[in-house]
Amino acid sequence: MLIRNFAMLAVSTSLAGALLGATGCDKPGAAEQQKENAAVQDNLQAQNSAAQQSAQAQAEMRDKVVAAQVDFDKTRNDYSRDRQLDLKEVDERISKLETRAQSATAPTRGQLEQALANIRVQRSALASDIRAISGVAAVDWDQFKSKVDDEYNSLRDHLDKVA
Repeated sequence: MLIRNFAMLAVSTSLAGALLGATGCDKPGAAEQQKENAAVQDNLQAQNSAAQQSAQAQAEMRDKVVAAQVDFDKTRNDYSRDRQLDLKEVDERISKLETRAQSATAPTRGQLEQALANIRVQRSALASDIRAISGVAAVDWDQFKSKVDDEYNSLRDHLDKVA
């Protein structure tokens, strides 16, 4: 019996040693594989985070572009409305000059009719540009607005001189 106990003890000791050896020494490269897997996982997380940040930045940029476009459309519409009111005022002043020309003496009538002809040409150019306001792109806005303002100021000055 004693031999039998020693034999069992020897077998169990060798099994325990084999088990400890198997768990203590993983397969060669397993630690490196775990490090590589962790690095791949970190890389995927970084890529996902970057993609989310990029998508958020794009959404913010779209919102800013839309807000800028809405603001520009309002500015353009307000300017168009103001210029149309100015054109209405010009038409009223032209009408008064036409009435005045009809009742004027011959030399004055000739001068008024010549001035009115020039004024109508200027008015026509201004009216054409006012109709074009809705199609002007933001990139061309400042230059176009300056042109229309100059046309209006010139026409108004001409009307002031004749009146």
